[in-house]
Amino acid sequence: MADGATHGRLIGRDAELSLLASAVSGTADGELRAVAVRGDPGMGKTRLLAELADLARARGFAVYHGQATEFERAVPFGIYVAAFEPQPGHPSRDEQGALTELLVDATGPSEARRAGLDRYRLFQRARRLIEDQGAAGPVAIVLDDLHWADQSSVELTEYLLRRPPRAPLLLATAYRAAQVPAGIARAVAQLGDATVHISLTPLSETDVAALLPEADRGRRRLLYRTTHGNPLYLQVLADASVATLTALAEAGDVAAGAPERALLDAVSTELTALTPDVRQVACAAAVAGEPISLNLVASITGLPEAAFDHAIDHLVGVGLVVEADAAFRFRHPLVRAAAYWMAGAAWRSRAHDRAADYLRSKGGPLQLLAHHTARSAQHGDVQAVRTLEAAAAAAVDAAPSTAARLLRTAIRLLPDDEDRAGWRVQLQWALGRALGVTGDLTASRQILQEVMRAPGPLRIAAVGFSSMIYRLLGDFDEAKALVTTELTRPYARDRSTSLTQVGLAAVELMGREPGKARVAAAVALRSLRDTDDEALESAARAIQALAGLRDGDVVASRSETDRAAWLADAMTDEALAPHLELIAPLAWVEMHLRRYDDASRHLRRGLDIASRAGRSHSVPYLLIVVSALNERQGRLIEAVTAAEEAREASRLIHSRETLAMSSILLLRPMFWRDGPRAALELAERISGTRPRSGWWSGLGQLDRALVYVEAGQPKRALATLAGEDPADELTRTYCLALQAMATAATAAGAESEAGSLAEHALSRAMTSGLPHQLGFAHRAQAKVLMLSGRSKEAVGHAEQAAAHFAAAGAPVEEGLARQLAAELYAAQGATAQVRTEIGRAKSLYVAAGAAWLSAALARDERRLAARAPRGQRQPANPVSALTTRERQIADLAVSGLTNQQIAERLHLSPKTVEAHLSRTFAKLGVQSRVTLTQRLTADARVRDD
Repeated sequence: MADGATHGRLIGRDAELSLLASAVSGTADGELRAVAVRGDPGMGKTRLLAELADLARARGFAVYHGQATEFERAVPFGIYVAAFEPQPGHPSRDEQGALTELLVDATGPSEARRAGLDRYRLFQRARRLIEDQGAAGPVAIVLDDLHWADQSSVELTEYLLRRPPRAPLLLATAYRAAQVPAGIARAVAQLGDATVHISLTPLSETDVAALLPEADRGRRRLLYRTTHGNPLYLQVLADASVATLTALAEAGDVAAGAPERALLDAVSTELTALTPDVRQVACAAAVAGEPISLNLVASITGLPEAAFDHAIDHLVGVGLVVEADAAFRFRHPLVRAAAYWMAGAAWRSRAHDRAADYLRSKGGPLQLLAHHTARSAQHGDVQAVRTLEAAAAAAVDAAPSTAARLLRTAIRLLPDDEDRAGWRVQLQWALGRALGVTGDLTASRQILQEVMRAPGPLRIAAVGFSSMIYRLLGDFDEAKALVTTELTRPYARDRSTSLTQVGLAAVELMGREPGKARVAAAVALRSLRDTDDEALESAARAIQALAGLRDGDVVASRSETDRAAWLADAMTDEALAPHLELIAPLAWVEMHLRRYDDASRHLRRGLDIASRAGRSHSVPYLLIVVSALNERQGRLIEAVTAAEEAREASRLIHSRETLAMSSILLLRPMFWRDGPRAALELAERISGTRPRSGWWSGLGQLDRALVYVEAGQPKRALATLAGEDPADELTRTYCLALQAMATAATAAGAESEAGSLAEHALSRAMTSGLPHQLGFAHRAQAKVLMLSGRSKEAVGHAEQAAAHFAAAGAPVEEGLARQLAAELYAAQGATAQVRTEIGRAKSLYVAAGAAWLSAALARDERRLAARAPRGQRQPANPVSALTTRERQIADLAVSGLTNQQIAERLHLSPKTVEAHLSRTFAKLGVQSRVTLTQRLTADARVRDD
């Protein structure tokens, strides 16, 4: 092993050990810590992670240590299954087994698979299981040789780094410097100071002297010259002859490009010294994989039991195999590699075949059976094709990269006769879908083109899937061309025609002109007139409802929404599953029509079906609407959480379009919760990654402009809206209102233009009758009038805005309108009304979790109080002695948030929150949150009186 140690002490890594100890201490204190170890082969990554595991165990951590191997890269979640494999007698054996069972079942045979194991839901469940274990104490997950891990393991690791479990977790990874998993590197970088970065460098000559104290000085110099201070190379070549070392040094083999070949040769000398039976067992163990299954290895060798046991004992005795926790493993991956390659290609193939036969007869894990089958089957092996097809079907939702690899092999093995042409098309369709899920659109498109050329029902399925992938990637022109071409085919008008027409309407819906979507949906509905296909009718009517709303036809939109919802509610989950895309537009319309309960119910059902049916492509769209619905109803924590989850789900399916859409939804809740700086930074980050759909691109520009207006940057708002000319009424009303506010705030003399824009916006809002639009338009009118010095006229519009926002169930925006009304009342000296409006706004902000707005309102309250007559000012009291941050944290604590939740919301550490609360308690003379609540409530009453 690459330990670079003598007498158990690690040589030359004191600084690295100090960093590891710091990471362990930070996690023990309840914080998240990530450790990323990079280095060339043999630099000691494995040994360093072993030291980290020992440090964590000494502090009472539950440690889960897994190592990827170069030979099982097609086994999904292999490194996690190895890490969480239950250990006999371990106190958390059941917890270990829970995660292992989850991951194995996720890619097992269909009859054994659990519900809801597409990648997004699977990763969520894995995260929750780790959180459950973290509730009992700190957890360390140590993942070695991640550069060899299967893609599913890499994606799960990236997910855990981006959305860490809410538990004291130390997540350590090690990988080769030249093979850094890109997603892992980005996720680690985003954690900032929570990450410990370690880049291992060669040992110095002084370190080599400490490592090999018994070697003479000349030999040490020769070893250093040969190995360049690589700890593993030093260990492997420590006993090599001077002639060998001199030849290697002069040839530069170890330092120049292929050092492992020389090392494999050196390790192979240990293996060639073994007796034939022992060497055969070593080779069979290398084929079988780790941990070494004695029964599986015995079945490969066919040796008598006594001879086999003797061989295992001998391998342990000479140190090539080690025993730990009742399991056997090779001393180092290099030893296994040497045993594997020295076995010979023909023998290895037969060994994999015998392993597959054994696993098939014993009902072994499907993915492990597929792994050995793929490495041994020959062309024409129909049984092997069936095995690989079954394993791919089981893995496609949770581990699509593995599924794609298995399907390529199955297609290669399938006999070329005509009788199996249909089977080949099925395999190609499955491969195209798997590649599309992984985000490899080019390869997916090539495979699906072949499927589309073949007659039969799979052709239309390939068209629909390709269109969906194009939409997720934002390639709407390609999606439209695909379905339009399909509609020109000369075949009988049937369900496939209607399905394609609904697909065309879905493409048109994302464009700038909702009228085109209405026409396409109407054509689809006409084709369904003589059928009873409720699923397609519901989908078409949901598109028609949203297109009508965007087109300003609210009456028609309500009617279509009623029918679409009725049809969707009447369908079984199985019937609805293939058409989950209809839930998002349906719920979006219901949100704007203030049918919040219906929208929430439909979204919950959609997400539940998506998880059970493996419809991971539908998840981002559903979560996007969930986020918008929560933001509208003033649940900012839930809104941000849903948007972040939509971003993660988008990354998993490589959808740049839904990633951009979900990023937009973070703007407003982030502004209200965290303030203008955070929102402006996000606005700048997403400005270059706008959604490619015309509709959502416009929505993104509106939200960016809103942030600029509220942050006091009206010129930037106008510049953002300059190129926007929305064709739909819903967007145009908001656009006009924003232009009015920005114009009024830009410069003197623009009152007339701003007023005209505000009047235009209000007129459109009154035509639609939608309460949220009316609230927004009245608030814009109030702002324009206020900036024109007409506060008496403005206050009426502010009050109407508050009333409409209340009717719309939009508490944060109601609070903004009431805060504006307080400002206008203060200008008129109406102190009682100022206090009333501020009190209402304050309650709305606190309930919604709008922390920054609450803090800003507190500052405004003091400013407005200073404008009141002196006799009406409130006397000083201990509550007023609180700092802005103390009052902010106190309000959040009173609203029921825990220290951890407050810390997450305000981007502070839990210790900082605790310190602020302690000072607050001292200033107010209270001892608990209960008495704090009573004190702040009493203070509010005094102010109201």
